[in-house]
Amino acid sequence: MKPLFSGPIALPRERESADIRRAPAYDRNAAAAYIPAMPAIRRIVDGIGDDARPLAFGVASPSAAAMARVQGALDALLLGGHHAAFVMVDLKTQSGVAFNSSTPFCTQSTIKAIYVGALLESRPEALSENGQYMRDAIVLSSNAAYESLRAIYGPECIRAWCAACGVDVSMAEPAYPRDKNARDMLKLWTRLYCFLNGERDPLNFGAYYADSIASATHERLGARYPVQTKAGWENGLPEDQPYDPHAEIPLAYRDGNPLNDECAINDTGIVYTPRGPYLFVIYSDRPFGFFSDYTPVNPLGGLVEALHDAQQSLQT
Repeated sequence: MKPLFSGPIALPRERESADIRRAPAYDRNAAAAYIPAMPAIRRIVDGIGDDARPLAFGVASPSAAAMARVQGALDALLLGGHHAAFVMVDLKTQSGVAFNSSTPFCTQSTIKAIYVGALLESRPEALSENGQYMRDAIVLSSNAAYESLRAIYGPECIRAWCAACGVDVSMAEPAYPRDKNARDMLKLWTRLYCFLNGERDPLNFGAYYADSIASATHERLGARYPVQTKAGWENGLPEDQPYDPHAEIPLAYRDGNPLNDECAINDTGIVYTPRGPYLFVIYSDRPFGFFSDYTPVNPLGGLVEALHDAQQSLQT
């Protein structure tokens, strides 16, 4: 998709989706109270142990029933030899659930969320210069808009966030990193959380994260809670070819590493619940066709619900 044009955001807020117009419909002061905890959250994520099976970590534990739902949703994702990874961290208890969180995956378009946040923090005036590119990169996941931003402003802003979060700065160099893990992306979302809930978000740009296209979390939880998400996906086919809902990942898009196949769906973000916010990252290589007459059920929906149940059931 090509962006509308460069320059300031041209679409008035009153013409945006209902989710964008009302976002963020939560207590930002309450959310900001968790900002000082982010270095501790990053240390906890770095200390996650062997999560070759779903692993609860931290001082609080999900209920047995919630963990069973997580396992069931994961089993559904893994059918057919597919792969997945996730991390969910509840900010109040600094506890959560993880699986395969150190396994490299293709980040796909989830990286756009981090880049735009890092750019706005380092250069707030970029919103008036090229806000339309930023909006299109987040709401529409426009590759052309995102790549235009990188061409104009370079990778230094995201490189600085990587360094601050203890993430290898090599993540900043390619437009779409193909070998990064869920732990690193979660740590970068701690920085984005600080930006979205601090005092440096110009004109509340965080509202645009409330309507990120193709996000299973937005689809499943957005009507219940404020969410700020960024999905990443590839349909594995040129835009002028129809999507086949029965097809597996096309051979032409396989590179020998199943974790890099460009025909998959990911999701990352923040969910603000009455019991407190949580951060999550879900990576997979599950096929997902989006721009087609036939749009299948988002394959991450079950895991999104299960991770939410796990967060809601956390007890010390």
